[in-house]
Amino acid sequence: MMFPRLNYKKLNSIQTVEAIYQLLLNRSIDPAGKATWTNVIEMGEYSRCKQLNFIVLSDEFLISFDSISRTERLRRTLSMLSLLKMENAAPMQQCELIYRFILNRKIDDLGAHSCLDRIAQGKFSALGLIVRLMNSPEFKQPYLKPTPTQQLHGARMAWAGQLPAAKRVLDIGGSSPTVPEGALLELGYSHKPEKLIIFDKPPNEQFWGTPNYSQANTRSFPWGQVQYIHGYAEDILHHDELHDQLFDMIYMGQVVEHIYEDKLPNVLVWIKNHLAPGGRFCFDTPNRLITRFETGEDRYIDTDHKREYTPDALVVLLKAAGFRIVQQWGILNMPNVIANQRLGVKDYYDGEQLAPDPAQGYCFAMMCLRHTDEYGGDD
Repeated sequence: MMFPRLNYKKLNSIQTVEAIYQLLLNRSIDPAGKATWTNVIEMGEYSRCKQLNFIVLSDEFLISFDSISRTERLRRTLSMLSLLKMENAAPMQQCELIYRFILNRKIDDLGAHSCLDRIAQGKFSALGLIVRLMNSPEFKQPYLKPTPTQQLHGARMAWAGQLPAAKRVLDIGGSSPTVPEGALLELGYSHKPEKLIIFDKPPNEQFWGTPNYSQANTRSFPWGQVQYIHGYAEDILHHDELHDQLFDMIYMGQVVEHIYEDKLPNVLVWIKNHLAPGGRFCFDTPNRLITRFETGEDRYIDTDHKREYTPDALVVLLKAAGFRIVQQWGILNMPNVIANQRLGVKDYYDGEQLAPDPAQGYCFAMMCLRHTDEYGGDD
């Protein structure tokens, strides 16, 4: 099977830097990275091998390569080989990088000795090494542990399973691309509301793409009804169909960060005013205390994010809107990140799915009541 590859010979140095970021990390270069490599180029110290080695040793590379398909690994490996040939990279350097790309780990002693023997005998071939690794049991075996993305999804499911029962639920931003019952039930919400209203963008603009089912009519299920209403979260204040409705729970799963920062305070006030007595506002969102170690200070984990919040920053907004926070969670607890001031692959596996401290979760979640409402649980 042939894979398209860039012609790196036609790229200047900074274009090559940008292309390698896209190849290895599947994203555009960030401003800080561009400034660093521009400086390296200007000092006359740049080489493609130097950049390859730098990125494949980064946490971001290890995290992203832990979750891509074997076919995609091969595609990127072949693209990487064209770079190595242009640099006349030493055979052992090629071996080390190929191990990183194919098996996503350092070359071990046995592999190193095997490569050194072939090099000494004049029998080394980069393509031959790729074929041997792809035929190895290690490459062919199923992934034995979930990817970091799956770890996070599992933790969010554990959180959704703890949310309280509610007869009337409004899910803002809760469309699913494949499940008509919506993202909240798909995530594992353990209760079935009598009426679930899902307020989301028009179908052709939804975050995961146009759903594979119609959202035009109210759907009836044995447990209740699901109705879709289309609009933008920032404009929910002016939506006539919801103007007089009250809900036992209003839910936003990974939506807060997509709302324009200057619009969020008014959206929060609208939510408070549309909760029935004793109704709860529940949400989760990425934790900027953690995500900044993944992306740096100058960008977010998703290009559509308007702002990623710290728990303290959202507490201030919630109290100003008239809420009282009755429970908080850290989702996918990462106790090592704050202590070490860096995000490593192990952090996705070392912590609990849910923890009481929101500051240490990759995401955090809160459950709120109107300030005047009573709460029967722990405050």
